[in-house]
Amino acid sequence: MSALRDHALSGLAGVLAGFVAAYFLFESVAERQPPRRAVHGDTGAAVAAPAPGGGPVAGGDPAAGGNPAAGAGRAPFMERVAELEAAIAAAPADPAPRLRLAELFFEFGLWPQAERAYGRYLEVAPADPDALTDLGVSLYQQGRFEEALARFREVRGVAPEHFEARFNEALVLAFGLRRFAEAEAAVEELRRLQPGNPDVERLAAGIAEGKDAA
Repeated sequence: MSALRDHALSGLAGVLAGFVAAYFLFESVAERQPPRRAVHGDTGAAVAAPAPGGGPVAGGDPAAGGNPAAGAGRAPFMERVAELEAAIAAAPADPAPRLRLAELFFEFGLWPQAERAYGRYLEVAPADPDALTDLGVSLYQQGRFEEALARFREVRGVAPEHFEARFNEALVLAFGLRRFAEAEAAVEELRRLQPGNPDVERLAAGIAEGKDAA
């Protein structure tokens, strides 16, 4: 959906300045943002990265900004949540409404709710690498870097060459956990998967700058 392209490009500036991938979502290396996969084939929307120190940042409507569960947007948002919860209750074995609910929370940057919803979806569709990736992103956005890394690495068991999960793994290693040697090894694996990908080279440059500044 996970995870990660119609995104604005921000260049490298300062000690870990922002970059945005043409194929995946990168708003800022400095803010340690992981990518995500597109939702239902759309381009995805920018989501906030953890605040310095690893704390979460509130998300919001990618079109209008703000919390969708507050103000004028509250009623339709809550109605949609209620519809999906009713669909889940009516067909507990159907993964589709569970996934859509998780995607809805993810789209609006409601990370704890997205985490719980992806967990519920994965109960009935445990081998979905995209959902595992987005669960990892949801954990990352809450500053839970080790748990996020575990989810990204779990993807290897079902989709060993899943690029988004591998890219996120490098990001969380470098900019969440600051384990730069492991991050550099992860970048080499990305180069093997997609030789010449400029986004991988931007990531490598950001990791090098972060390592030098550490």
